[in-house]
Amino acid sequence: MGQCPSAPRRHHHRKTSPPPSPTAQATSPHFSDAAAAEDAAAEPDYTAELPEELLAVVFGLLGSGDRKRCSLVCRRWLAAEAASRLRLALDARAPLLAAAPGILERFSAVSKLALKCDRRAESVGDPALVLVAHRLGPGLRRLKLRSLRAVTDDGVDALASAAINLRKLSVGSCAFGAKGIEAVLRSCTQLEELSVKRLRGLANSEPIAVSGPRLHSLSMKELYNGQHFSCLITHSPNLKTLKIIRCSGDWDPVLQAIPKDAMLSELHLEKLQVSDLGVAALCGLEVLYLAKAPEVTDVGLAALATKSPRLRKLHVDGWKANRIGDRGLATVAQKCSALQELVLIGVNLTSASLELIAANCPALERLALCGSDTFGDAEISCVATKCASLRKLCIKACPVSDAGMDKLAAGCPRLVKVKVKKCRGVTFECAERLRASRHGALAVNFDTPGGAGELQDASVDESGVLENAGCDVVQDDFDDQIGVPDLLCGSSGRPSGWKARMGALISRSLSVSMFRRHPRGSSYNP
Repeated sequence: MGQCPSAPRRHHHRKTSPPPSPTAQATSPHFSDAAAAEDAAAEPDYTAELPEELLAVVFGLLGSGDRKRCSLVCRRWLAAEAASRLRLALDARAPLLAAAPGILERFSAVSKLALKCDRRAESVGDPALVLVAHRLGPGLRRLKLRSLRAVTDDGVDALASAAINLRKLSVGSCAFGAKGIEAVLRSCTQLEELSVKRLRGLANSEPIAVSGPRLHSLSMKELYNGQHFSCLITHSPNLKTLKIIRCSGDWDPVLQAIPKDAMLSELHLEKLQVSDLGVAALCGLEVLYLAKAPEVTDVGLAALATKSPRLRKLHVDGWKANRIGDRGLATVAQKCSALQELVLIGVNLTSASLELIAANCPALERLALCGSDTFGDAEISCVATKCASLRKLCIKACPVSDAGMDKLAAGCPRLVKVKVKKCRGVTFECAERLRASRHGALAVNFDTPGGAGELQDASVDESGVLENAGCDVVQDDFDDQIGVPDLLCGSSGRPSGWKARMGALISRSLSVSMFRRHPRGSSYNP
């Protein structure tokens, strides 16, 4: 038709990439999200039918890490986790005040609160305690305050006025004084346990003039003017456990003022200015820890044992003063037939008192002796032949030998654990024979002065009271008042195990670098 043939039409095709391989699909985040969405759409959410109360119970059974991960699944689980959280630990440095309203609003069901601040940092002040009182007041049951140097008596008073159901209070290294403690005792009539350590404000405070009607445990450590708690000690009708550790001043008048009909059954005295006058005034005790009180002699211990026939546990650290020995222990054996646990550190006793203890205390199950210069083969033979109910035995730094330890193979039929440490006369072969004599049923922990082998870990008692026997370090049990916090904040909260591992790693790396170092100018030919 006279028309020019048209040019061929060009088609612009998009470059298509080949379909992704199954491996790429598995590793790609888009495909994984899509697969997860398809799986979620295919499988129904069975937790949607659970009521909120039951979901909160499930969260309560989870650990701290699982709770945090589950709270990120959905908003419902986030709300359930917050509503079921009962424990909360916060870094109480000054910046916490700005974030505290949101935190406390989310965790409104918290009943156990810990506020800890680093000693080198500035802590929160009274406004933070007022905020806690407003958000958590009536539901608060346990409270721990650590190194809050900016908190005064007024802030503690405001918190105590709202937390009327408080059961346990632990205070350490704070700056307020006796007025704050007195405010807690007046407002929190349900208070059962009180622990106070290094309370700075006691130096300029007046004595506490109130008592705790339901207080059954009082612990005081490293206090100046700790006698300000005298009224609380002597006028609390239900006080059963009293711990006074490294507190200055004369404590004989306080112990003498305790009523004869008091319910006090457990007493811990360590590094105190106390004599026979104060100890002899006590009566009705079941547990006594007497450590590093050189003015207490056999006379005071004998008088206490005469008035405490139900004594079950006796721990004495004589501090190598030779003021307590066979005479006092003989009276304990004659008057305290219910004795179950006896721990003697730095006390020189002989078979004379041991025979009386074995004969008159048939329920004795745990015996520990540390640093006794007179406890030798004759004494260990007496224990092996006459302590039929003994189950756990610990001997540390005593002049015993293989001849005496071999007696245990045929004696003490109920013996299950033996610990021998720093006894130069006992050999590893003796420990092997002792363990083999019970066909593996006897746990033997053997440690020579040179650091020889260990057969099987064992301890005198479950609390590990003898692990630090003879040292000046006292275990700080304030962390046990609230337990392991679910939220760990602050630089001071690293566990000691982390430091131990880091120390081992550093020492190992230093030793490796020492062996790999070569002097300058020397050549190394592998």
